[in-house]
Amino acid sequence: MKQAGTAFFWTYRKEALSLAGLFLLGMGFGATWIFYDNNFENPPKTEMSLAFEEDHNIIEVEIADTTSSNIPKDLGYPSETKENAPPDIVETWKLNAVQVTGHVADKPQVTIVIDDLGVVKNLTLGVIDLKGPLTLSFLPYGKNLREITQLAAGNGHELMVHLPMEPQGDKNPGPHALRVAATDGKNLEDLYFNLSQFEGYVGLNNHMGSAFTEDRAGLSVMLDEVKRRGLLVLDSRTSRKSLLADLSSDKNIPNMTRDFFLDNIQDVDYILGQLFKLEEMAKKRGHAIAIGHPYKETIEALTLWRPTLKEKGIVLVPLSHIMKKKYDKILLAKGKKRE
Repeated sequence: MKQAGTAFFWTYRKEALSLAGLFLLGMGFGATWIFYDNNFENPPKTEMSLAFEEDHNIIEVEIADTTSSNIPKDLGYPSETKENAPPDIVETWKLNAVQVTGHVADKPQVTIVIDDLGVVKNLTLGVIDLKGPLTLSFLPYGKNLREITQLAAGNGHELMVHLPMEPQGDKNPGPHALRVAATDGKNLEDLYFNLSQFEGYVGLNNHMGSAFTEDRAGLSVMLDEVKRRGLLVLDSRTSRKSLLADLSSDKNIPNMTRDFFLDNIQDVDYILGQLFKLEEMAKKRGHAIAIGHPYKETIEALTLWRPTLKEKGIVLVPLSHIMKKKYDKILLAKGKKRE
């Protein structure tokens, strides 16, 4: 029997090896598909993972002293309670919005949000010098934020707070980050601190936060305060399971979600390719939102791209502009008058 089995194998060895090869090839394709499906925003070509913002490095050379002895006494509204809070919510995001001039309603509109500003001075200034209007999101632990954000606003850019939140894994979101295991009181104290570092912003988006944006209880406490201050929310979407946009909608807080990251790869041609995708989405949907970072390649790509928009019939607008369009439509659908 043993000789017969050996003879059978040698007779059909080619067929056996071919089947084994096909099996291994199939396993390879399956593993690749699972990898891309779980880790890529738009699988499988060149998009990096949703957690990209938690993997990229910030050269933290301009970090402010955020020890407890240096926390301002006026952290926002720490002495107020829900009982004595102002009954009417002021829509701060509209008051601080950058106004768009000219007739742009019938044109595709794109918004560029640049995160992580305020910690690398020369690159932050390089972004501020770009022709806008851009929407610039500053980390609240940067140095001299009041002065540098005033400079950004003076150059026609819209301001946001890049709010540190707890990520999955061991990445460090920076001081005063909102955390899943923290008490409501501690998270509110950190929120007050983060929102007190400069003025004139329309709202916030999450810095990191793949863990905290999945935490319904923590988000709910944070968003109650965000609503009370009349701010808007942009979900950076660092987790597929993020609840940030959905909970904001539940609480009637103006919110949107980013569509693309521009600079997962710090290469000018790659970034220009992402900007082209942004344009195509805006043409189909009417608007699109991308998030970039203060890299020299991003600054170069935006410098090359910005002058091409007019001939393409595309308008660069601040985040508040497309937010207002979205909520005008909602109010119209509910039969309410536009403001």
